[in-house]
Amino acid sequence: MTVRSTRVLALHASAAPRLLRSLLAAADEVVLLVPATAGPTPTAPPALAERVVVHTYGSPGEAVTLARKLHRDAPLDAAFSVWEGAVETAALITEALGLPGCTPDAARAARDKSLASARFRHADVPHPRSWTFDAAEPDAGAEALDQCADGRMVVKIPRSTNSQSVMLVRTRTELEEALSVIRRLYRAEASANRLADLYAPTDDTATVLAQEYVSGTELNIDLLLSENGHAVLGVFEKHPAAGPTFGEVHSVHPVSLAPADVARAVEVAVRAARALGATRGAAHMELRVGDRGPVVIEGALRPGGFLTPLAVERLTGVDPLTALVRLMAEGTLPQVPPSAADRACLYGAVNVERPGRVVHITGEEAARELPGVLLLDVIKKPGDVLVTLPEGTDYHIAAFLVEGESRSGVEATAERIRGVLKAELEEAV
Repeated sequence: MTVRSTRVLALHASAAPRLLRSLLAAADEVVLLVPATAGPTPTAPPALAERVVVHTYGSPGEAVTLARKLHRDAPLDAAFSVWEGAVETAALITEALGLPGCTPDAARAARDKSLASARFRHADVPHPRSWTFDAAEPDAGAEALDQCADGRMVVKIPRSTNSQSVMLVRTRTELEEALSVIRRLYRAEASANRLADLYAPTDDTATVLAQEYVSGTELNIDLLLSENGHAVLGVFEKHPAAGPTFGEVHSVHPVSLAPADVARAVEVAVRAARALGATRGAAHMELRVGDRGPVVIEGALRPGGFLTPLAVERLTGVDPLTALVRLMAEGTLPQVPPSAADRACLYGAVNVERPGRVVHITGEEAARELPGVLLLDVIKKPGDVLVTLPEGTDYHIAAFLVEGESRSGVEATAERIRGVLKAELEEAV
């Protein structure tokens, strides 16, 4: 059911038709703001052009100015980001227009993992021991590594995203190699690193966040929060990642934990989102559950990315993006039914293990014919250059969504997809 006379402003990195259709299921008009750095000037798909207006912006200040003008011309009922890179800009807009949403202070804390770590500690939210230091300092991080109980530490750029820069180190040699990567990332030109503007330093420092490694089952928990309540959209278990990098492979439901453990993890995830400053909006929290119980690794104040919304909708019938529009415009949380006991869902990617230029991709037709494959997007083409973790984030050649009656069944299909869909690479000059 469409909310009448609802006009919303959304920020994203592209004018993705799937995203726009979800937003339009609860809004009469969508104004989409896309950063100019995202590539060619985006346009609304022709079928949606009557209800979608697309603008680009060059800086957060420019986005706020544009939003003020749009709001004067025709009042906006809500503004929000569905992309990590625009969370802070969206918060500046909601503050300027007096609309519900997280404050700029909360958005900064969510985007900067070192600020988030401090907030988690202050709110007594379970979180790994953390340190910050400058990668350029002599013996940087050595003292922190010595203090890690089992000798394992994870280092990352505090404002990085998509697992870029995240590395496991166990020795001082590995630490220095990791810090060398981080120093290069801080120096990278935007043309060579599409995410560089998300963590570009404002001074000469190369800030590093180091965290004691936490073992356990890793969960993605997606939430919608109002001022006085919350709804759990989905709980997915991530494919195990033990380093040295932590690329996204797949996430699956149901999870392997007992219901009581899941309930405790959800409670900690909600506390963590509130500690960041969440009021009304979406949150995507990542936790590990082990001997220490649920431990928050990091969190974001935006919807789950990749194919998370589609997986949630397949399991519950609730479209997270449609529900977000209603929450932001009306303050109402969705009623999310429990997932059927005989339904499993997995979303994942086909990744490459080394960088290079795509010569060709084979096996697409065979992958599409596998049982339970609901969606398969081959997202790379011949000529595309792939840059793997930890320095790059362009290591996926395809994304897929699989549904079935059991977890073991969908996981088997995921492995078969990766077995048949292959990319031949050549060295990129």
